[in-house]
Amino acid sequence: MGSSKLLVNVGWCSQAMVCAIMVVLAILCILFQRHSLLSVLLGFEVFSLVLFYCFIWVFGVMQSLVGFSLVFLCLEVCVMSVCLALMVKLVSSVGSDYVGASSLTRGF
Repeated sequence: MGSSKLLVNVGWCSQAMVCAIMVVLAILCILFQRHSLLSVLLGFEVFSLVLFYCFIWVFGVMQSLVGFSLVFLCLEVCVMSVCLALMVKLVSSVGSDYVGASSLTRGF
């Protein structure tokens, strides 16, 4: 009986460690790729998918998780489509997606 509790605690700790490592890697992905707007958007997408994974892991025992999952993923698709449209507008007006190339004085 005691060994099964130990296995459950080890499984929980390892899963929490995996979530923490994935969050740190997603943040590092955003920080190291901040020169290009597309890279930043992809980093935010990775970060949101990592958060989605962590939410699924934490609240996995609930029955209403399917509705939450669908709403979260739909909102994520909407946010990323708006960000992609803004990036296309920026590239068409400035000529590149580098963050340093755009300035507030040009007509966006």
